[in-house]
Amino acid sequence: MSNKPGYMPGLDFVRVVASVAVVYHHYADWIHLDREQYATANEVNSLLVDTLHLNPTLGFAGVAVFLLISGMVITGASFRESGPEFLARRTVRLLPALWVAVFIAWSVVSLGLLPATLPADFDDLFLNAFLVNYLVPGTSEVLGIDWTLALQFVFYFYVIATMPLLRRWPWVPQAVAVTLVSVLISVVPPDGGPPFSFLRQVATFLPVLFIGQLIALVRSGRLPMLAGVTLGAMQYLLFIRADLTSETWPGNGEAYPRTLAILLIVVLLASRADGKLVRARWVAVASKRTYGIYLLHIPVGIPLRRLITPFTGYWLAMCIAIVVVLIATELMYRFVETPVEQWYRKRTKARSTRPAIGQGNRGT
Repeated sequence: MSNKPGYMPGLDFVRVVASVAVVYHHYADWIHLDREQYATANEVNSLLVDTLHLNPTLGFAGVAVFLLISGMVITGASFRESGPEFLARRTVRLLPALWVAVFIAWSVVSLGLLPATLPADFDDLFLNAFLVNYLVPGTSEVLGIDWTLALQFVFYFYVIATMPLLRRWPWVPQAVAVTLVSVLISVVPPDGGPPFSFLRQVATFLPVLFIGQLIALVRSGRLPMLAGVTLGAMQYLLFIRADLTSETWPGNGEAYPRTLAILLIVVLLASRADGKLVRARWVAVASKRTYGIYLLHIPVGIPLRRLITPFTGYWLAMCIAIVVVLIATELMYRFVETPVEQWYRKRTKARSTRPAIGQGNRGT
């Protein structure tokens, strides 16, 4: 359990809840496609969707939380790390697990067990692995959910490019971002193919990351509250503008701006939360595995459910699929994410302790 300065244990808890919301959203959508009804969906609709007027099956709820938290955490890191170190840490953290998930997704798509935008060929494996499939026309999107990672890498590159300004005048990168996003929304067609569809996607969802950045800047005292609220309102209005000017992005449903507003309040409250619940060991353990759950719940869970349903029945197959996803997530965390992170830490530690040229043993 971390006690680092600036650590917000409540964010771990809300991250776990967000991962459950993402899995529920995608699995509930598949169940509806199969024309199945179930009591859980009726309860969720009654308690949350209908009461708060949210999108069906909690669409965008989990993703909004992940993007807001990412904007907060990444901003803190940008004040501690150099540009190359910042990019290296994010790359090592995200790409190896992504490669595993993409390979699984490409395999099941090739076998016809999971639908994709187009039939997958060998080139699609590498294009998806490096998140450039959204830029190349005619490329199959085998994983689908990794658009959020492509979006985050755009945010990372922007943070690196504006680091000197962010550290000296934190409001300047935000003001520039407002201008750039506004221009993108104006000039990029709302319903085009790659790469225009991805540019429109970036213009739509980047404001969510920038709102997370503003939260971190205000909390750390680097930006006055009034400036943070003003710039945050501009980013939120850009999100609304993107929603009103396209039927494709942010997507089906009318509750995207409302969902973002509600979850912004939730994340703000969670960032202040502390106590036994949010610091419980199971929260810390589950939070470290949310990335794996996010990557694997579709390419592992959905094909498995389809394969075993004729033998087990619909609901037992769903339960088995969820258990297998959790097992696959644990395996990826133990044998991919953790070893890569440990290797990177050892390498950076060895590099930082290595004597400079001309130093060391001066007696020879």
